[in-house]
Amino acid sequence: MDVLKTYLDSLFAAWPRTAQVDDLKREMLGTMEEKYEELKREGRSEHESIGIVISEFGSIDELMEELGIEPIGEEERLPALPENVAAGYEGFVRRSALLQGLGWMLVLLGLAAMMLIAGLNEQGALGSLSADSGYLLAAVALFLLVVPAVGLFIGSASGREAYRMLDEEFELSPGLKADLERKWAAFRPARSRSVIVAACLGVLSPVAVLIGALRGEGEIPYGAAIMLALLGLVAFLFAYYGGIHQGYQKLLQTGEFTPEKKAENRALQGISAIVWSIALVVYFISGFVYQRWDVNWAVFPVTAVLFGAIGGMYTMQCKSKGKA
Repeated sequence: MDVLKTYLDSLFAAWPRTAQVDDLKREMLGTMEEKYEELKREGRSEHESIGIVISEFGSIDELMEELGIEPIGEEERLPALPENVAAGYEGFVRRSALLQGLGWMLVLLGLAAMMLIAGLNEQGALGSLSADSGYLLAAVALFLLVVPAVGLFIGSASGREAYRMLDEEFELSPGLKADLERKWAAFRPARSRSVIVAACLGVLSPVAVLIGALRGEGEIPYGAAIMLALLGLVAFLFAYYGGIHQGYQKLLQTGEFTPEKKAENRALQGISAIVWSIALVVYFISGFVYQRWDVNWAVFPVTAVLFGAIGGMYTMQCKSKGKA
């Protein structure tokens, strides 16, 4: 129950967040909820039941003393996240996720427009335009949609500096934590629906290409354009709803944003900068020096696989150290 959970959060705020303390907190919450339900069955009101449960448990100082657990000193406490910063970050995340989603959708729509115009050009359906002018028009269509997409990506990061505090460890007041958990719980059904819709569209999108191929080779570009347009919607759904979901995880320091994961991610970001810089150097050298533009694109998927393997090994190493 939210009221009892918030009360326990405030009760344990002065004590270290160790496995022993977390287990004790969960045990106390279970006992308090059982007592609350028992009082409700006896005919007590909700407020009366909560008051009795809280008054019966009282202080935990003596219990902690018996267990040999020392309270956190003022100098050891983590900085508290102000409510206005949390509210501001919620708004920032929603705006950023929207801009990123629109940006990815425009990129894929640009590719779809390029494929469509190129297909029309190959079939001579662009009237008096020459073949070269038709391909130029396809490139222009891509450019006109990709340029604003880049602007959206840049705009999505604007204002992030104001929330650097969230990259480090911090504490949430019990009331703020309960409020964020309530909002996250209310958001989750919408995210689940978006994942289902996006997955269905992603799986069905290649059907357009298959139908185009069955109708004839000249129809394939049209099928590819439809597939890319559908994938643009998929990208929007994943970026928008996924971005908001990650925002709540970051505020509540869960999932990929626990204190342990934050330390791992900082290390992986340093590794990523080195690995991808090397990949770019290899790409340009193989292209400009050896003129292997036909195959050097493979450096990027290979690098992605290698970086994934490096990240996986680093995570396993961190987990083994934690267990030791």
